[in-house]
Amino acid sequence: MSGFESSRFHYHRLRHELSNYALVRLRGCDGIIASMHQSGTHWLKFMLATAMADHYGIPGPQYNHANDIIGGPKDDIHYSNLPEIRASHTIPPLLLRNKLGVKLLNLPPSVILIRDIRASLVSNFTKWRERYAVLFSEYLRGDPSGRRFNSDLWWAFRFLNAWTQLAEESQAQVRFIHYEQLLSNPHETLLSVSNHLGLPLSNASINIGIDSASKEAMTKRSDPGRPPGEVNSLEIDAQALFTIEDRDFLTSRCEAFLDNALGYDYASWE
Repeated sequence: MSGFESSRFHYHRLRHELSNYALVRLRGCDGIIASMHQSGTHWLKFMLATAMADHYGIPGPQYNHANDIIGGPKDDIHYSNLPEIRASHTIPPLLLRNKLGVKLLNLPPSVILIRDIRASLVSNFTKWRERYAVLFSEYLRGDPSGRRFNSDLWWAFRFLNAWTQLAEESQAQVRFIHYEQLLSNPHETLLSVSNHLGLPLSNASINIGIDSASKEAMTKRSDPGRPPGEVNSLEIDAQALFTIEDRDFLTSRCEAFLDNALGYDYASWE
């Protein structure tokens, strides 16, 4: 690891985080879902949106991204009588990650969907392999400037570090949800998400949301106007792509740049 690598990372971190105020546009909504790339975002949104549709008596989501019910920061509001929940991959700006900034921001309840960085990177590489046109080892080493890849290791560090810091300052407003928890216990996890966002969803509505969101059902609801691959139907051993050198690289960079592993062990490769 070199001082040049560290300097590049922190320079571009400051460049991005001093100028990105997308989170400010979300402060007026009722709840936020912020997620790592390739962490089950479509799945969580589709289940939650379908449960909301059942509870509020509206049609279910048209597409698997569910933007008509849980939209992105710039999506139109389709149902004015629903709680306004917005989803994004946004990273909190540096100047608002303190007690005064949190008070001024008046952050609504926020759910942060995270995943083991290794699995997230492998999924992202698999989805965008043709566009990236590099070997996995090269993609893994990433680009701190953020220009080369849709998402990479350095983006994951910035996302996780920023939300961890904001969570420490905002206390109960921010809750981390692990993709692995959603996978192993979808009902309890989705109910936790619903409760944190202040949604009065019943167990029956939660179950309807879960039952509707098989990979096959979601694939059938792909948006033809979006790139394919939003539903990953491949069963991939995430760790299998990592060479010994790759494993050493990721473990050492997590130790150096990741402020809080949030329950993951990046020194373990079992």
